[in-house]
Amino acid sequence: MQSRYQKMVYIDAIEFDNTAGNPQAIIEFTGLPISVEYTNEGVQVRVIRGAYSVLNAKLGELIIKEANGLLRVCTRAELEAEYDLVD
Repeated sequence: MQSRYQKMVYIDAIEFDNTAGNPQAIIEFTGLPISVEYTNEGVQVRVIRGAYSVLNAKLGELIIKEANGLLRVCTRAELEAEYDLVD
C-alpha cells in the first residue's frame, strides 16, 4: 500500500532592492562575493558561486537559501505560493 508523507521545510530569503546596505546584506546572507550590474534591462545582482556558476537576481526578486544550503532566485508571488511566512 502506498503512503504519502509531508515534511515542513524552512528556508531563508533576502530581497534584492539595491538600497544602501542591501548588497552587503546579500554578501553576508550568501557568504559569497557579488557584483551589482546596471544593464539596459535594469539593475541585477550576480552572486558568484564559482568561475562558471553565477546566480542572477533582478531588482525586486528574492534570493532563497534552501534547507540544504542551495541558493535559487524567485519572485515574491512564487515564494508565497509555495511557503507560509513564519516570522
